[in-house]
Amino acid sequence: MLGNSVLNTLRRVLGALFVGLALAGAALAQQPLKIGFGMSLTGPLAGNGKAALIAMEIWRDDVNAKGGILGRTVEFVYYDDQTSPSTVPSLYSKLLDVDKVDLVVSGYGTAVIAPAMPLMMQRNLTFMTLFGLNVNSKFNYDRYFQIMPAGPNPAVGWSQGFPRSSSSLPIRRTRRGWCAP
Repeated sequence: MLGNSVLNTLRRVLGALFVGLALAGAALAQQPLKIGFGMSLTGPLAGNGKAALIAMEIWRDDVNAKGGILGRTVEFVYYDDQTSPSTVPSLYSKLLDVDKVDLVVSGYGTAVIAPAMPLMMQRNLTFMTLFGLNVNSKFNYDRYFQIMPAGPNPAVGWSQGFPRSSSSLPIRRTRRGWCAP
C-alpha cells in the first residue's frame, strides 16, 4: 500500500514536471527571435539604409508568415546610426545589454560596420554585415560574414571584370566622347 502511494505520488510529480517543462518550452518558443542592428536612416547613406531596411522588413514578414524561425517570430530592434561611426559602438552595446537581442547584424556600409567589429570580437559574436568593403581584412575575425557578392577580394571585387569586358567592346572616340556603336 505504502509503495503504491509513493509510486502514485512520483508519477504525479513527474507528470507535473513534464507538463511544466512542456509549457516552459512552449513559452520559450513563443518568445520572438530579436534581431538587432543600427541602420542609416539619416545622414549620407540614408537612402541606401532606408532601402535596406525595407528589404529586411519584407524578409521578416515573409519568414513570419511561414511560421518564423524554429517556431519563433522574428522581431527587429533597430536604431538610426545617422551614418556616423561614432554612434555605432553605443548602439550595439544598447542592443546587447539593454534590449537583449538574440542576434546582431550590421547596418549598411563600411563606415558603420568597422566601428562595431571590436565589440563583436570582444563578445565572441557572429556578425553578419551588409555591403561593407573589405572590413574584415584588418580584423581577420572568423565569425564575420559579409552579405555582398564581391568575391574573395572585396576591396576590388566590384571592379575586377570591367577592364576585361570593356577591352572587348567596339568603343570608338567621337567629338562628344567615347561611345559604343
